[in-house]
Amino acid sequence: MCYLLLPADIYPDRYWFKYNFNESPDHLSFKKGTPQRDWAKTPRFHLQGEIDLDRLLLFDWFMTDGPDLIGPRLSALIRQYAPKDVQLIDAEVLVNGEPLRGFQVPNITTVINCLDMEESVYVPLLPGVHGSPPHFISTIFRPNALDRHGLVRSNEDISLIVASAEFAEACRAQNITGIRFQENL
Repeated sequence: MCYLLLPADIYPDRYWFKYNFNESPDHLSFKKGTPQRDWAKTPRFHLQGEIDLDRLLLFDWFMTDGPDLIGPRLSALIRQYAPKDVQLIDAEVLVNGEPLRGFQVPNITTVINCLDMEESVYVPLLPGVHGSPPHFISTIFRPNALDRHGLVRSNEDISLIVASAEFAEACRAQNITGIRFQENL
C-alpha cells in the first residue's frame, strides 16, 4: 500500500517560515528529484513575530514559501525508512533572530512510476497543448509500486510525494505533525 504525503490541513499562518531566496540554493532544485552534490549555499529560513516556540516545535513538517522544512524527529524517521530515497540538507533556521538546530530540507531524490495511468483520472494541465503534463483528479497506485522504497516522487507528476505504508505507520506511531497521509487525491 502507498500513500500520498500531503501538508497538514491546519497549520497556523504565523508559523510560515520565510525562505531567504537571495542567500540560499534555488528552491526549485529541491523539487526536481535530483541529488545535489555541492552546496555553495546553505538553505536559510527565518520567522519573525509573536511566536510560541513550544507550540511551533510541536510540528515536524513546517510550511515555508520555499522548499520543505522538517524537524529532527521526522529526519530520524526518514533516515530509518527512506535512507536511499531522500537527501537531507542541513538548514539554518532563525526564529526572532535566535538559531534553532536540527532542521533540514528533504530532497527526495528517488523518482519512480507509482501510478496506474489506466485507473487514475487526470486531465491535461494545459488543455489544448499537445504533450501537456497530467493534472490528477484521482490517483490509483500500481501494485507494489514502492518495492523497497520509503519516500519517493511520482514520475507521473513530480510534485506528488508518495510514502510507503511502513513509513506512514512509523510517522503515525511517533505522532509526527504537519503532514498527513492520504490514499487518493
